[in-house]
Amino acid sequence: MIDEFQFTDEEITLLVNASLITVRDIGSWWLAIPGAGIFMKTFIKGRQALLRAIRKAKYQEVLQQNLEERKIAAVAKLGMSYHIMDIIGAEFVTKIQTTSGWLLRLKE
Repeated sequence: MIDEFQFTDEEITLLVNASLITVRDIGSWWLAIPGAGIFMKTFIKGRQALLRAIRKAKYQEVLQQNLEERKIAAVAKLGMSYHIMDIIGAEFVTKIQTTSGWLLRLKE
């Protein structure tokens, strides 16, 4: 980083002290994101709890509105809407329009 990006030793020390980079080897560093581990742990637990709730439902499908009304403790930190959009985007469920609203069906 010193040669390629023209960082000084003082600037690198500031980045290390701010926990934005961590020392990998002498002269090389890893990019660090403070709090990323806590976020990922919360994210994965919420996703698993939501998928578990859908698996337990009859025919492994549930109306999105009914799912949003449920109180699931693991989902509380990031919010139910966040996790619903996540499982739709990650294609764990299929979103189907019905006369009662959007239906989320677990993919096999």
